[in-house]
Amino acid sequence: MPDYSLSYVLTTYNKLPYLKQVVERLVAARQPDEEIVVADGGSKDGTPEYLQGLFEAGLIQQYVSERDKGEAHGFNKAMLRARGDLLKVITDDDAFCYPAIGEAKAFMLAHPEVDVLTGNTGLIHLEKLDTATLYDDVADNFRRWLAHREVVWLIGLPLLIRRTSLALTGLFHTGVVQVDTEFTYRITGLNVSLAWSTAVLSVRLENPQSNFRVMNQGKGRSASTEEAERMRYYYDKRFGNDLGSLLRQRVPYAEWLKRPLRPFKRALFGLLNWPQYKGNTPLLTGHVAAATGPAADLATAFAVADRFMADYNAAHPTEFLFQANQLTKVLA
Repeated sequence: MPDYSLSYVLTTYNKLPYLKQVVERLVAARQPDEEIVVADGGSKDGTPEYLQGLFEAGLIQQYVSERDKGEAHGFNKAMLRARGDLLKVITDDDAFCYPAIGEAKAFMLAHPEVDVLTGNTGLIHLEKLDTATLYDDVADNFRRWLAHREVVWLIGLPLLIRRTSLALTGLFHTGVVQVDTEFTYRITGLNVSLAWSTAVLSVRLENPQSNFRVMNQGKGRSASTEEAERMRYYYDKRFGNDLGSLLRQRVPYAEWLKRPLRPFKRALFGLLNWPQYKGNTPLLTGHVAAATGPAADLATAFAVADRFMADYNAAHPTEFLFQANQLTKVLA
């Protein structure tokens, strides 16, 4: 059996045009000591035939195509098949920076005490390629966990997981839609050693088939928020079964108090010229829209994401934040 340092685990279902963009880049980036493991949920759009061709050509090392019970089930099947020391989560409609992933891989191999690594992620909407947004709130969440061990949400796209650490973290939860939200709430509430890469490891390409957009349609427009709150209350030990916990969960009294004060706060901060939080950081990608067909637009979207990640990482040297021997360290 081959020895692999890293296994890319990828799930997909009926997203062949997106999948081809993702796999083309993944195959080109794969190193000899890495494998690609794909779990297809029984797609009907030509995906099984596409994967079979890749497998026969030796471009992917393992795949399965069969009906499953959702994204978590697919990821779990892929992770249980994987043979690498590290597992890198890959989604079928998002972009990934493989040089930054390579840096993260080297860091984790050099620091066996680290169970899970995550890092910066960008967001680009398929309909608006000229602007990218960094998930600054996720970076702030990690710092809160690092300093105070708060139970926090960390986006799943950049995750690298040590395979032997699955005995501590557990697999993905098959009973939720927001798989990464549940997993990161869970591991930040456990005795798991986490690290953070300041590089942009991934870009979420928001598109009409994105889980988040599909989940929040129609009457379920707040479904993602409601599911996330249920998971946070479950894992956050500050909430119990007492009346006070119930009121804090169900009655947004803090928001009621803060809302009328916000205009005065903004005015005061403006008068004193103090910095104010204005949401996640928007950055220009340099893309200029052109009239092209859908296939070209999709290829363009991935190219814009690739360029954005490369440019950002070239301008910002990578650092790793983690905690070892009770001392918080920042390593170049």
